[in-house]
Amino acid sequence: MKRLYLLGFIRNCTDLTSKLPFSTELTTLGAHSVIWSKSPKEIFTTKQEFLGAMLQWFEQIQDLQLTVLPIQSGVSVSKEVHLVELLRAYKCELDLCFDKVEGCSEYCLTITNKNQGFPYIAHTPLNENVQSGKEYLARMRIRHQLHEKEVLQARAVISRFYLRLTPWIKDYWSEIPQVREAGINLGFLVPNSFQQKFSSELQTLLDETDFTDEWTGPWPPFHFSSFALKPESFLLHESLNWG
Repeated sequence: MKRLYLLGFIRNCTDLTSKLPFSTELTTLGAHSVIWSKSPKEIFTTKQEFLGAMLQWFEQIQDLQLTVLPIQSGVSVSKEVHLVELLRAYKCELDLCFDKVEGCSEYCLTITNKNQGFPYIAHTPLNENVQSGKEYLARMRIRHQLHEKEVLQARAVISRFYLRLTPWIKDYWSEIPQVREAGINLGFLVPNSFQQKFSSELQTLLDETDFTDEWTGPWPPFHFSSFALKPESFLLHESLNWG
């Protein structure tokens, strides 16, 4: 069965008059709409091609000055009529999300220490060349101590960036890496009126630290608008009682 691929939510919009890398549709209920397309597998031969098209699409949406709440990739339903139930089920959550991110964009940042992966959580097998249960427990204790130390170091780095950039952001998201050489991932929700000041302060902060960096933006608020979508079976079950 062919399924509809959900791209995002939008509010107070009747049409997306933009050249897109693939055809999209709107299903609307009240002020909210779901943006969807046919299955990417029908349009693109590789996932990389689809992701590239998605980035191009989001860049064009940004140019239209519309607020889009992206949906986590892979979410789909089997029939368009089910999208109406989706909008009914999430009306309150959608309003709260739109109110939070209206007039804002996300900037994504990955930072690592210039001299070594920082921080990282070691994944050397605990049972490699172990001679006894006592040695295994000792390794496990050291592993836990190292884990706690590195998590604290990562949190300190995250706190430094957050406190320094607080005047120019509305919210932030962070992810501590789990493997060697991986960087700390950060996302910042920045009011559009502060974009220039935020970018300038971020670059100044990076110049002052011993970190390499890779940052991109502005993007739709990926990490500030996603909420767990209930399974389609739940929505269909609940719709029987809506009348």
